[in-house]
Amino acid sequence: MDRRVPAQPSISPSGAAPTPSTVINTAPAPLNGGAGTPHNSNNSNSNLASSSAAAPPGKPTSASYSNDIPPAYLTWKKPIPNQTFPPLFKIGVSNITFEWTIDQNMLKVLPTNLTVALANPQKQTYTAAVVPGTATSAHWDLAQIPRGSPLMMGYYTVWVYDQRGPKAFPSPGWLMPDSRLVVAMYSTEAYVGRTDSMFCPTCYLGAGGTAIKETMLPWATAFIVAMCTSAFVLISIFR
Repeated sequence: MDRRVPAQPSISPSGAAPTPSTVINTAPAPLNGGAGTPHNSNNSNSNLASSSAAAPPGKPTSASYSNDIPPAYLTWKKPIPNQTFPPLFKIGVSNITFEWTIDQNMLKVLPTNLTVALANPQKQTYTAAVVPGTATSAHWDLAQIPRGSPLMMGYYTVWVYDQRGPKAFPSPGWLMPDSRLVVAMYSTEAYVGRTDSMFCPTCYLGAGGTAIKETMLPWATAFIVAMCTSAFVLISIFR
């Protein structure tokens, strides 16, 4: 009988995770601080959300596995991804709570941290939170966005990735960067009444009906003249 010993992961002695070659282009704040450490643009708002599950014992923070082991994927619990009707949040008022789960049987390498970031179509990126690798939720208060980098209305792609960055190559046993969740941001403006000369809601009403009389008098005069002229023509024909 052929007995084979299961392959063991080869843990790198340095314990450092690979650095991605590219990151999302950022305007208010970079997603990657340049040395493999995510940069948080809203330090006052990056409240860490504790994980609902204890750290799995014995999992390395860096390892290499055979290619027959797939990467681990994140599953969203809140908000629920919806490409047709993305979750809607009001700028400056809403609080966004992100919740997710990761299959611990598929996750062989424990992330040292997880970054939650949002990127708009213009590639401006906002770091919502940096949480421990065992966390399953994060909170973002939109009322605390810095005035120097306000949110724009539109659709935002939510990224969740480990210490390797948002463009990390899919690796066996590692967490795959996730960008399936899209949220929409909107804002409302206070009503401002029109005061320009082209807008006059009372022009055709006037005080005491004066405007209506001035408008209808020429039409009434023309109609009476036309009727009298027609009467004289018909009388002259049938004489």
